[in-house]
Amino acid sequence: MSHDIDDRATALRFATRAVTADDAAAVTAVLLAALDEEADAAASVVEPGRSAWVRSGGAMRRPLDVGPGRWARADG
Repeated sequence: MSHDIDDRATALRFATRAVTADDAAAVTAVLLAALDEEADAAASVVEPGRSAWVRSGGAMRRPLDVGPGRWARADG
């Protein structure tokens, strides 16, 4: 587990008065497991890079020639 269980469990507060120790322990275990699962899932997400389509596009084009007389206006 990535966090200290005691710190996270003590941060939980139950709004009802009729919570038994067993109920509180069960709810705490489920909530902490869900938090751990969510953190693991978020950590394993891979950020997408440039797609193969974008990467291959540069190889198909000639470099642009820059300078005087290289660009002409299309009249039409």
